[in-house]
Amino acid sequence: MLGAISMVVAQTPKPPVPPKAPAVNIVPTPVKAPPPLKTLPSGLQYTFIIDKPGGRKPQEGDQIKLKMRTVAVKANMIMYDWASANKGKVPEFSMTKPAFKGDVVEAIALMSEGDSIIVIADADQIFKNSKNKKPDFVKPGEKLEYQIRLVSLKTKEQFMKEQQLQIEKQMKEQQAKMEKETAKQKITDEAALRAYFTKNNLAPTPSSTGLYYKQIQAGSGDMPPGGSMVKMNYTGYLFDGTKFDSNEDTAFKHVTPFEFKLGAGNVIKGWDEGVAKMKKGEKGTLYIPSWMAYGANARPGGDANPKGIPANSCLIFDVELLDFSIPVDEEKTLRDYFEARQLKPIRTASGLYYSIEKEGTGEACTAGDKISMQYTGQLLDGTTFDSNVDSIFGHVQPFEFTLGQGQVIKGWDEGIALLKKGSKAKLYIPSEMAYGQTPFPGSGANPKGIPPGSILIFDVEVMDIKKP
Repeated sequence: MLGAISMVVAQTPKPPVPPKAPAVNIVPTPVKAPPPLKTLPSGLQYTFIIDKPGGRKPQEGDQIKLKMRTVAVKANMIMYDWASANKGKVPEFSMTKPAFKGDVVEAIALMSEGDSIIVIADADQIFKNSKNKKPDFVKPGEKLEYQIRLVSLKTKEQFMKEQQLQIEKQMKEQQAKMEKETAKQKITDEAALRAYFTKNNLAPTPSSTGLYYKQIQAGSGDMPPGGSMVKMNYTGYLFDGTKFDSNEDTAFKHVTPFEFKLGAGNVIKGWDEGVAKMKKGEKGTLYIPSWMAYGANARPGGDANPKGIPANSCLIFDVELLDFSIPVDEEKTLRDYFEARQLKPIRTASGLYYSIEKEGTGEACTAGDKISMQYTGQLLDGTTFDSNVDSIFGHVQPFEFTLGQGQVIKGWDEGIALLKKGSKAKLYIPSEMAYGQTPFPGSGANPKGIPPGSILIFDVEVMDIKKP
């Protein structure tokens, strides 16, 4: 288990060390007396038993394995022993900065791989800065002797690369497992679908993926291309006839047309594939195998459907494609906007653009921080839709939120994380990283509101950062 080095201070004390106990095997018994102790500015004392020249010293973020034993000198008591504490497995730590003056980390930072060292520290100083309770036998003036061997060292970069490879391996194994389970479920689903069709004398059209579709009413328009915003009516059923959701039945309390972006994974796979084959105005029925629906994930019920959707359920949807629209190419829109104004903001991988108007000199914003902000938001046409620096919007106090917790739009969570305390910046946020196709009504200060599919521009300033 990884952990900060300075956390290893004390455990339940071991029995007293016998006066003639064999030498600790961490630091080999020297043939001659060890060199005299040296003293660091903090007062920490140390001496090398093995000092291999030329090796890399541990730096913050490196991963190091230490064999360490800690003894209360006057009490002659073992405080910590790596072997008994970890069942013989050499513990691994993340190298940190010294947590306090006199932290043993100061001495470890002098070592290189294969070195052995003895460190003498003031027990009162150690326990004063530790969460561990000081044992009764540790009296004032007690010294702690740390016997340490640096077994191995991995740089932060090496460790991160190994971690990434391990994650990729786990993902591949998980993917293979999921594919194997899906293959089994496909066979089960296909048998269940065919049995249902036979029982109900149905002959829907199959697709190569396992989806089935039966047209009820032909459409007269075009098919929606991928990326279109489609508008649907629908009712969903289980094989036993249970109605689990609908936007045409008032019992489910949402009777407005359902809209989503086709092919973006915003709906189950069966919908993304099936709706793409329909024409505007068309009505039909989708018979969707469970692996193209919610798979092994059961869905909870509600007042209109206490049963919910059981795990591995094949689903039936009566659907109608009411309309669709092809969204504006927001990337092109933004680039045209920048070109017309001779702007050169930076683009992130997600499609967010930003420019630093004033570089901050404080600490960086990181996930979990409570951020205090000033901001003004505008549409591309220059309409100001909100601000906490313009009194017309009625809220001029700094805006606070916790970064990276989804408390704000995605464009803010990503964009503010690029800034430091004191920074002023401009964020250009695509609609999918803002409010998507959800319109926001206007008010006295902004009768226009925020139309669906709006690209947003924010002038922001990081006023303060409170670390968790």
